[in-house]
Amino acid sequence: MNISTISSRIILVSFSNNFVSLPQDIQEKVDAYWSWLMANGKSYYRGEVFTATNKTVVGNAIAVSVDKTDYAHYLYCQDVCSLGDKDVGIVHAVSLVETADEYFVFGKMGHQTSRAGMHQLCGGGIDSSDLRGDHFDLNHNIGRELLEELGINIADNSRVKQLEATYLYERGISKILVVYNLLLKEKKDDFLKKYNRFADQLMAAGELSEFGEIIFLKKEKNEIQDFFSQDKIKFDEYMFPLFSFIIKEEL
Repeated sequence: MNISTISSRIILVSFSNNFVSLPQDIQEKVDAYWSWLMANGKSYYRGEVFTATNKTVVGNAIAVSVDKTDYAHYLYCQDVCSLGDKDVGIVHAVSLVETADEYFVFGKMGHQTSRAGMHQLCGGGIDSSDLRGDHFDLNHNIGRELLEELGINIADNSRVKQLEATYLYERGISKILVVYNLLLKEKKDDFLKKYNRFADQLMAAGELSEFGEIIFLKKEKNEIQDFFSQDKIKFDEYMFPLFSFIIKEEL
């Protein structure tokens, strides 16, 4: 199983100050795929993406070094094919949100996103705004994502009971996820009212929320097993291992 508890371990993600330079033939394929996406009505932004290039474990510390590439490179690896040692290694934080009445909260990605229909936790890739010197502040990363995707301000003590880095998902350096457990003081129905107001505010500003649908999953073994047994639902790769781990260790 690729899921473990973070416990007392330290996760350090640092920027090497190196920039990815793809071989010309690969770069041409990446550029061609991006041009095809744009020609077919996609409005993605070709912004920066950080890719894991090295991971070392010393004692209770896991150190990850990342280089900078772009979103076109990332999408090509996700949508078209693996590029072997030129693949983008994903590093980001996600949040397992839990309401006061013990419902897990996550979402189904909206049709306007590059991962339309995918069920996943709130979260996203690290970016330059998370840098503190040469190191990334993952607490800032997950705080930014929670505000952007769910309208939750982690500094709002009236809503947030606890936020803690709890689990780690690893697949070599291809995917490294720090999973934060966010405990809310509010129940499911109260959360949904606040989220709907947040989504309405986005729409009034001409934007769409990342999630096309909010999912509530009761924190019970049978409910979780039934949900993940549905064949027609797309899940991000870490979802089933994470919830299987929770069933085994906590329920």
